[in-house]
Amino acid sequence: MADAEDGATAVEFALVAFPFLGMLAAILQTSLLVWASRNLDDALQRAGRTIYTGQFQKANFGQTDASALLAAMKNTMCGTSASRVATVFDCNALKLNVALSSSFANGSVPTPVDGKTGDWATGFGTNYTCAQPGAIVVVTAAVKYRVVFSFLYAGIPGFSDGSRLLQSTAVFRTEPYDTSSGKAC
Repeated sequence: MADAEDGATAVEFALVAFPFLGMLAAILQTSLLVWASRNLDDALQRAGRTIYTGQFQKANFGQTDASALLAAMKNTMCGTSASRVATVFDCNALKLNVALSSSFANGSVPTPVDGKTGDWATGFGTNYTCAQPGAIVVVTAAVKYRVVFSFLYAGIPGFSDGSRLLQSTAVFRTEPYDTSSGKAC
């Protein structure tokens, strides 16, 4: 009779253990996703500040190639400078978009993912518009983030390979920095 009770205990443990471990995995994955998202926000705010103060424009004086300027901005976010925070997202997969707006109300955030194909939207990550003093700037950063349990995010837009989209946007008006040495960018 004791053997019968041992079997019941094993079955009860199995019934409780699998949902518990599944919930634990979901909590862990969601925590990592939130941490990576916050890490992207922080990196974008730090890099955006260089545009806000005019440092980025002055450092890239004379550069007009959008891809070179986006690469320099990506390096500002993910480079090896001593002041940057270590990133938990893949900097090689990072895409940036820098645009200007006529007003805060008219600013628009680009859509990084094409809902039909489940891949990057055409043209996202190729736009860099140089910000002059007093310009309203919309900086958007987006990156694919691999998740282990992609089925937990069913119904939430993501990539066709199961990756989730991490996106951060900063909107600000640049400071009236000194342009006496010529036009920035």
